[in-house]
Amino acid sequence: MAVQIQQSIDRERKLEQSKIELITGLSHDLRTPLTSISGYLNLIQNEAYRNEEEHKRFVENASQKTEQLRKLIDDLFEYTRLINRDIQLSLRKIEWKHLAEQIIYEFEPIANEQGLAVTKQWEVDHVIVEADAEKLARAMDNLLMNALKFSQRPGEIKVRQFSTKDRAILAMENMGKPISKEAEARLFERFYKAEPSRSEGHMPSGSGLGLSIAKNIVELHGGSLSFEHRNGRFTFYIELPLDSG
Repeated sequence: MAVQIQQSIDRERKLEQSKIELITGLSHDLRTPLTSISGYLNLIQNEAYRNEEEHKRFVENASQKTEQLRKLIDDLFEYTRLINRDIQLSLRKIEWKHLAEQIIYEFEPIANEQGLAVTKQWEVDHVIVEADAEKLARAMDNLLMNALKFSQRPGEIKVRQFSTKDRAILAMENMGKPISKEAEARLFERFYKAEPSRSEGHMPSGSGLGLSIAKNIVELHGGSLSFEHRNGRFTFYIELPLDSG
């Protein structure tokens, strides 16, 4: 009885600590771009710029921070809907390879600008899954952006598709800085952000929800999202049921 009571107390403490961390992290993430926006707007309002070029730079910076703030709020809203299952999937049969190629086509110029090449390997030609194309694309894009943020430069992001008897699998691999076992265990936690030293510093800080959103989307499709880490080599696996129709 005493052990059960202590376990219950420990769970309550962990839950309370999780809530505190959530509020603290969210407050910090929202405050940072908002402070920048306010600062730039004050400079513009008070005409505290030396010339039109500096004025234009202030406007552009404020616009970028506004977009960052919008994305943070969108991620939070999306994550809340996903964990509460307050979302309807628009399922249809899709050729996963074609969807993946479209996402990679849009992502590749961004990766190239950051000194990263993207390679593709399709081990099977026709992989049909029943999925919400928009949501599945969001999950893949989140994983690619995560690889982009934490890849060593110059480097490579590898995308590979294969299948088993009843599962379709998309693997995304990149080389980055190794992380601890503790960080591995927390990688899919909401608002968890790896150490700043992992990032190459080329990308703005995100919401810390990207991997959690991807995981929830995949699980809503009856699939799973997992990863392997070996000495800085990260491989994320999206597994979905093959369409049996």
